[in-house]
Amino acid sequence: MGIFRNMRTAKSAIFRQFEKELANPVALVLKAAEGLTVNVFDELVRISSLSKNQLAAFLDATPRTIENYRIRRHKLGRTESEHLLQLIGLYKKGQELFGSSEDFNQWLKQPAAGLGGNIPFDFLYTQGGINLVMEELTRIEYGATA
Repeated sequence: MGIFRNMRTAKSAIFRQFEKELANPVALVLKAAEGLTVNVFDELVRISSLSKNQLAAFLDATPRTIENYRIRRHKLGRTESEHLLQLIGLYKKGQELFGSSEDFNQWLKQPAAGLGGNIPFDFLYTQGGINLVMEELTRIEYGATA
């Protein structure tokens, strides 16, 4: 699998919608505190090529819980919202480096030297894990892989 260094900005509307939050950690935390709609979850499923089950699991939820939020027109909680925003940022960076979510997902499922030979996908369940994967992507971007 080759790495495509496609540095053009990803064109997805969700990346543009949260551009300020992705660039500013304070804005991200404040946006998360407001809560995100279930539509953001749906859009991340669409652009990430993840299943609803997998994305819900990353949020420590079930698809049924997400559907209940939708039915009741409730926003996601601040923890779920922050996690979603971090995943959006991760997929933005992954698409920029690998060219597509599919290629990025393929990379996520391979051992990464900079993560001690662990599978990056397994790190996406926690915000700290997402940060570690983002750091690995930054190393790849600048050619400093271990």
